Amino acid sequence: MEGNDEDFLLDMKKVFVIKIGGSVLLTNRNKLDEYRVACIAEQVMKLRVTGIGVVLVVSGAVGSGSTFVEVKQDAMSRRLAAGVGQAYLTSIFYQKFKEKGLAIAQILFKKDDFFISEVSRLINPYIELGVIPIINENDVLELNGFKGNDFLGAQVAIAIHATKFIMLSTMKGSVYGVGGGGAKQDVINILKRKHIDSTIVNGKVKNIILKTFL
Repeated sequence: MEGNDEDFLLDMKKVFVIKIGGSVLLTNRNKLDEYRVACIAEQVMKLRVTGIGVVLVVSGAVGSGSTFVEVKQDAMSRRLAAGVGQAYLTSIFYQKFKEKGLAIAQILFKKDDFFISEVSRLINPYIELGVIPIINENDVLELNGFKGNDFLGAQVAIAIHATKFIMLSTMKGSVYGVGGGGAKQDVINILKRKHIDSTIVNGKVKNIILKTFL
């Protein structure tokens, strides 16, 4: 038993940051895919059981909110949609993760408020408590301040000295997001200089999180 306890404590030094693209979470009809959220919760629970810390960077607020607020080309409509969508996203994540015995904490960042030392002091206690941070840009107050969640996720990974960073995406991408393949490659290069392993995977493949990490 002592050996197992030591292994658990050793694994707790591993922290994985997972960025989930809006195209992964939304259906073709632009509805939030609750089943996929449940599958993500199941995989995160299995990582936690092994003693691995998990941080999620979740896109899709604007897309989710577009069901309730018409999204036009102007920034204000996107900000309004983000407010509605963020509340909806968080409620579904709360529900599905609770079903797996997991608590979540919503954290929204603005670029001007993002300080590496403060981010570390904020997120690490949640990880130690077994709470899953759900992170996003605060698009209501500052639309795309980080130029997309790929870059925000990379900054979070650097701040907390993550073991690995993965980006769950699709070839199609989201019409409501920013970034794309070029941005993702930039993120991989940034993290490579910080000696953090990172990769892009198809977020709609069954159990892709477990297949990537375990």
